[in-house]
Amino acid sequence: MSVRDGADIRSFATVQRWFASAGHDEDPPEMQERLLSVLADFCEQTGKSPDELVGGCFLRRKATGDLFISAKARQRMNEAIAEFVAKMGWSGRDAVANANVVRGFLIHNGVLIQGGAWTGC
Repeated sequence: MSVRDGADIRSFATVQRWFASAGHDEDPPEMQERLLSVLADFCEQTGKSPDELVGGCFLRRKATGDLFISAKARQRMNEAIAEFVAKMGWSGRDAVANANVVRGFLIHNGVLIQGGAWTGC
């Protein structure tokens, strides 16, 4: 399944959860398409679907089977986001805003991850 196609990316459970949780399903269509496009481009760069991006941030405890967030996976994800922003040529506010689209997707799927903040400089 291609994640570059806006119709296809919407079919992933993690994308549906993100849109519902963040209220993006109420955003104007052009805003929705921008968010989906950024996420689809990131998925294309990583070679992973949205569900795989989220799933790769969790580990399972052998003893109990409980899921927990991997600190190393979050660090690798932040590095992948930084590489993505650089590859896309974004800088300043655009870099922070677009990186935070990906982080917002992850956060609304239970992956607590932080990045830089736009300071206006």
